[in-house]
Amino acid sequence: MYKRLAKQTIIYSIGSILPRIINYSFLKFFTISLKREEFSLYTDMYALSFFVIGFLSFGLENTYFRFLYKKNSHRETVFSTGFIIQLLITSFFLIISVNLIKHIIYFTGYQNHPEYFFMFFLIIFFDTICILPMAWFRANEKPLEFTIINVINIFVQSFITIYLFFCSNNFFFRKTYFFSIFEWINSFTDKTGYIFFANTISSLTNLLLVLPIILKKVIIKKFDKNLAKKMLGYGIPIMLGTIAFSINENLDKILIKRWGSDEINGSYSACYKIAAFMTLYIRMFRLGIEPFFFKKSEDADAEYYYEEINYIFILLGLIFYVLICGNIPIFMNFFLDKKYHFAMSIIPVIMMGNLFLGIYTNLSIFYKVVDKPIVGTYISLVGVFITFLFNIIFILIPNSSFMIPAWGTLTSYGCMLVILSIWIGKKFFKFFKKKRNIITHFLFAIFLVFVINNKFSINDKKEMILRFFFQLLYFIIIFLLEKKRLINLIKQ
Repeated sequence: MYKRLAKQTIIYSIGSILPRIINYSFLKFFTISLKREEFSLYTDMYALSFFVIGFLSFGLENTYFRFLYKKNSHRETVFSTGFIIQLLITSFFLIISVNLIKHIIYFTGYQNHPEYFFMFFLIIFFDTICILPMAWFRANEKPLEFTIINVINIFVQSFITIYLFFCSNNFFFRKTYFFSIFEWINSFTDKTGYIFFANTISSLTNLLLVLPIILKKVIIKKFDKNLAKKMLGYGIPIMLGTIAFSINENLDKILIKRWGSDEINGSYSACYKIAAFMTLYIRMFRLGIEPFFFKKSEDADAEYYYEEINYIFILLGLIFYVLICGNIPIFMNFFLDKKYHFAMSIIPVIMMGNLFLGIYTNLSIFYKVVDKPIVGTYISLVGVFITFLFNIIFILIPNSSFMIPAWGTLTSYGCMLVILSIWIGKKFFKFFKKKRNIITHFLFAIFLVFVINNKFSINDKKEMILRFFFQLLYFIIIFLLEKKRLINLIKQ
């Protein structure tokens, strides 16, 4: 069972993680090519867009999986109903947003760059429409098609980005046809806008690639009004939880830009991206595991598999945490220009917060399979309150540290995880019977990262060797402690 699951997860990972890895390869290029205030604009636009995507998604991806695996469900009816709902919502958004663009750019402070919002309206429109068709590939166990589409999209985006930045700095192309395309793009936007334009074309490409699935599988006659009401009733609480997650993840960057400065926000956002390596691991794990969780929800051995898989998730997540946070200076030099380094202290804090979020996301399957997504909404609202509290402190205290929002992220996700764990224990069973083992693993990893980053410099060869020695020792100890479980994972 594990081997088949691992194979699918690996293939899905290539399609989902490779694009993000390629984006990370551009990070050093962007931090060199863009000023910190320009990089702040770049991250701010994506932060704002995540709020909108969270709303427009209406939780329909999770809803699709849930209703697909219910007894007596009709696959074509579920997919057609879900997609038509998504299309109507997204089309309504596009019409309204284009007509209100003057008010939107004034409210957000982008009067000099209305083209940013035109491009993002299209990006959001295309990406949201593609959510369910991409979920269809996962539900029908077509990881190869899923991967090919994602890889094509990222290569299209990468090519256009390189082309635009290269043309802006190279006069060799001035007499060629290709330069006329660049001049047209350059006539309505700037360097930061080049990134958004490339994303727009990539999102359009994604829509064109999934169009055959839409045309073949979406049947208007299969639209079921009663099912649509049930799907919306199930999806809206998930949507509220997604918006809450967007607030937890992006409010700090939005406020630091407006109450701090673009320079601070540029560095904070760049270092935040290094910390977001943990989300790559979480994303990889979730793509392969989530459909499996829904399938196993009514099996007699579901409890055993849930506990085993989540224990392994935590174990591998902590190993990943030590690997990244134990070598922060190396990753910083590789991915970011030096002018962005002063916010690197947020990385261990944000990474641990992201791991808490990953565990929470895995455990959230419990309220989803019993059709109580409202539980997640309530818990997410608690997280939002904590995030607001820390960010208000940041705003009210003059010359306050950007570490305050970072600790807010960690505290928010930590509290959400604790509350959900208590709820699961009361409603289902005492999940994670080996709590002491898990707590010990966490304390060991955190202590090791603290010692490595505070005691050993990367400028001294002996201390660098000690850094790697302690990390190697950690990996050996973990393997010896969890030898049986890890060997069993490989065998199954």
